[in-house]
Amino acid sequence: MSKNDPAVRRRERCFLLTSPFIEPGGLSGPISEKELHDIAEETSQAERRADEAERELMEWKKMKFMEERIGEDFDGLIVSVTKFGIFVELTDMFIEGLVPLSSLADDRYVYHENTRQIIGQRSRRTYSLGDPVRVLVDRIDRMQRRIQFAIVEERPSRGRGRRTRS
Repeated sequence: MSKNDPAVRRRERCFLLTSPFIEPGGLSGPISEKELHDIAEETSQAERRADEAERELMEWKKMKFMEERIGEDFDGLIVSVTKFGIFVELTDMFIEGLVPLSSLADDRYVYHENTRQIIGQRSRRTYSLGDPVRVLVDRIDRMQRRIQFAIVEERPSRGRGRRTRS
């Protein structure tokens, strides 16, 4: 981190404005400007570590919650389309998971980078950002910290029976 880091500068300003050790003309108390900068930088690092720990805890809780729902299906929204699959966020749950391209078995799907769509070569079915989909919780990968979904077909297909668990 540098002296130009906005978080560090914000903490320094806050300290300068509220500290009883600082007189209106500048630093005159027991804390030097270098010490002040070090304190602000350390505080910023601690805040970043706390934010990261909070994110990890939330991901762990989401995976734990979804572990009990393997085999269940939910409504979701496509939030990202990539060359390896579709990221879907479950409606009203803020839980995101991946539908791997390889799991779309009813056609051969290809990622089109220019339109950011996945299109079936035979059926011409498309998956685009913002499309509503119905997904099944397929599996939880604890090592990669990933929830994997599978698309639930609107029409019966041969592959659907294998995915549904009771």
